[in-house]
Amino acid sequence: MVDDLSPTSTNEEIEEKIPEAGSYRWVVICAFVACNTAGFLIANTIGILLPSITNEISLSPTEQGILSSAPFWANLTLMIVVSWWTSRYRPKLLVSVTMLLGALFLFVQGWAPTFLALFLGRLAFGVTMISREPARSLLIRQWLPQRETNMSGGISNLFFGIIVSGGLLLTPAILNYFDGNWRPTMNTFGAFFLVLGVIWQILGKERNTVKTLVTEPVGTSASEFSLVKKAFSFREIWIAGIGFTGAMMAFSSFNSFFPTMALNFYDVSLSGSGLISAMYVLPGGFSGVIVAYYLKGVRGRAPILALAGIIMASTYCAMTITGLYPLLIIFAVLNGIGWGFFPILYMVPFHLRGVQPREIAIAVAVVMSIANLGSSVGPALAGYMQESLGSLQISLRIISLAPLTLVIAAVLLGKKK
Repeated sequence: MVDDLSPTSTNEEIEEKIPEAGSYRWVVICAFVACNTAGFLIANTIGILLPSITNEISLSPTEQGILSSAPFWANLTLMIVVSWWTSRYRPKLLVSVTMLLGALFLFVQGWAPTFLALFLGRLAFGVTMISREPARSLLIRQWLPQRETNMSGGISNLFFGIIVSGGLLLTPAILNYFDGNWRPTMNTFGAFFLVLGVIWQILGKERNTVKTLVTEPVGTSASEFSLVKKAFSFREIWIAGIGFTGAMMAFSSFNSFFPTMALNFYDVSLSGSGLISAMYVLPGGFSGVIVAYYLKGVRGRAPILALAGIIMASTYCAMTITGLYPLLIIFAVLNGIGWGFFPILYMVPFHLRGVQPREIAIAVAVVMSIANLGSSVGPALAGYMQESLGSLQISLRIISLAPLTLVIAAVLLGKKK
């Protein structure tokens, strides 16, 4: 009974009193992940569209970087506040509304006549992405037992790999279909978002359990503030955010500028660079599932993080040195395998003891806000360094070292308090 559970009960104690959900739990989780990952697909395919956008609107390298970073600026500055606010709403409604608004802002981007309008459209799209994120934590706590939380992170990684890599492969084809015009390509993304929203309306369901009814302080400003304060108090949250930051900085920078570098310096077409970009996304989806399957708890995560950081930094760097296409594919695949670390850091909040569903949602927001510092700064910094140093290759070579923050995270997580 709910009355038997105190606010200080651990997740394990609570879980013992919750009946198992059926296999439909994975339908709900996968439907949400597909909707959520689609946002990252749109955010990360901008690099393929940048040459076409630049030809029409005449963007400087710094402006290109700012445009690429725009959705993540919203994540960096507003994620904690927005997640605190939206975590009070039911996840099905939250996903439905944010998918509709996301489609609207994609159509705004397809219309945008100036850099400022395009920037604001991408910034607003970023707000819809972060507004949807708390639904993940709420749905996981509704549908999955504690032992399956790592696997949910692995599934997220898999969907990210399949959907984003598929988008990176299809975007050049869509662009070519519209004779290199980026505007109808952006409108196609908007229509895709609407279709996903309809699918969520059909498949998305909620489940009321003891776990979601455990006492959480709601109502007073003091108790609401305590939710945010508690999330910041965990050492592991800061470590996870720091580890993510460098990896996200390199990932967003290469997604934004590698197609341009490959086209101008390696004579690789946008379709060819789309395949390369897909190859450092897709393998990470599968490696993430493998890591999540074998890593049931928190033991063994430090060596995996350290190895991933070394692999990613070295392969990103190698991609700025050689223009041989077969080698670029190999380096991209190795880099993608390194992204198997994602479930380890993303699921850190779910392994904290005595944390309630809304607290988990806000803790995840804190992790991803710190992580999005890299996504927000990376492309803009790469563009600025390109202008300052006069070389896009050198700029990306410097950025390629950023994933070594995963090594730092591995060392810190390996230490006892």
